[in-house]
Amino acid sequence: MKKFRYKAAVAALTLAVAAGMCVPLSACDGGVDWGQFLETDFLTVEGSLVKNGNDETVQLRGVNAGGLLVTEHWMTGFLYGKTPSNDYRSLTQTFIQRFGEKKTKKLWTEYRANWWTENDFKYCAEMGFNVIRLPFTYMNLDFAAVTDYANAGKQYDFTVLDDFVETAAKYGMYTILDMHGAYGSQNGQDHSGQIIATAEEVDFYTNERMISLTCDLWKAIAERYKDHPAVAGYDILNEPGEKAGTTSKRHWDIYDRIYKSIRSVDERHIVIFESCWDGKNLPHPSEYGWENCMYSFHHYAGDKIDVNTHMASWQNKMTDIESRNFGVPLQMGEFTCYTNAEKWEKTLTLLNEHNWHWASWTYKIWGNNAWGVMNIRGSNDDKVNAAEDTYETILKKFKILLTDGSYTQNYTFTKKNESGENEVYKTLEEIYKESLLSS
Repeated sequence: MKKFRYKAAVAALTLAVAAGMCVPLSACDGGVDWGQFLETDFLTVEGSLVKNGNDETVQLRGVNAGGLLVTEHWMTGFLYGKTPSNDYRSLTQTFIQRFGEKKTKKLWTEYRANWWTENDFKYCAEMGFNVIRLPFTYMNLDFAAVTDYANAGKQYDFTVLDDFVETAAKYGMYTILDMHGAYGSQNGQDHSGQIIATAEEVDFYTNERMISLTCDLWKAIAERYKDHPAVAGYDILNEPGEKAGTTSKRHWDIYDRIYKSIRSVDERHIVIFESCWDGKNLPHPSEYGWENCMYSFHHYAGDKIDVNTHMASWQNKMTDIESRNFGVPLQMGEFTCYTNAEKWEKTLTLLNEHNWHWASWTYKIWGNNAWGVMNIRGSNDDKVNAAEDTYETILKKFKILLTDGSYTQNYTFTKKNESGENEVYKTLEEIYKESLLSS
């Protein structure tokens, strides 16, 4: 399927999903295995292109599964300003102190089961996405490290990654494994799972213990998935700059250590390197000998600017990056265009015209805004107070998170009509579908 013929692909997926079948990408091009990806679906880099085993060019376009494995409280239904502090590590530690490890694991299992069900994979496939970027932290695989780093790295549990990769594959979608949180936190932000107060206190890049643990974990991940064609690639560190700072050689040197750990067991999968934030903040891959790799960028232009200023910001960023001739595929790994439909339509068109790979932030969010395709419209009283809510109350509140529940709606844009009144325009889901069908 040359460059993923989206009109045919989306039509085939929609019909198959409606009929209750599970479809690999290859099925849209005459494949015969309807239950899993084929060996020919395995992706590798050739120059600035991503190719499958049939030498067909693949454009990865999709969404992030933000909030599933690492909870940013502003978007996942946990109260701010309460004990514990607003990060996944502290939250988990509080659950352990209150309920014990067994019940804490049960809580997180129930949280995930409500935040993301098989129907969510189905909806993503029906929008035309062929990839989901899955943010995770070391804590999802190495639970013992939550309470004491002395116990870290002794045993990994891949269940949550296995389940996600396999179910995404059933619906024809690749998974990008994105390490949002490394041991000790690579950036000190809540989305790493561990808040650190200042950039100066983020010591990951000089902390040999945390670096080694992270390299070892990536090696174990690569060993597990080295032959899995539904894993599109390994996004080795999310937004690595300390407290939203920029990346430079001291970060790249750690990238290289992680890259070599992966390559010691897996030569086949694409390795994704992130910039904070622009082209100048990544080296040319030849400086380190990086091969079969992709460069990823994030862009949040700001929600208070007009359409022309928004598009100029995007054009300037992409033009600068492209002018550096990295010679590798380029990805916009996170972005949003806020509450303006025209910004969304023009930005997606721009990305598609420039053949960038992309994954927007994000699929689901608490609140009523275009940061998420699906919006959970709960009140503050519906949010979890981890320090005070009973175990049974927390489980009950998690039920609110279901996409198919009464609290969740598709984000809908409005536009002013001739009378100056706001009227319904399109959902974000419809904008995605139109973008992918027209590309």
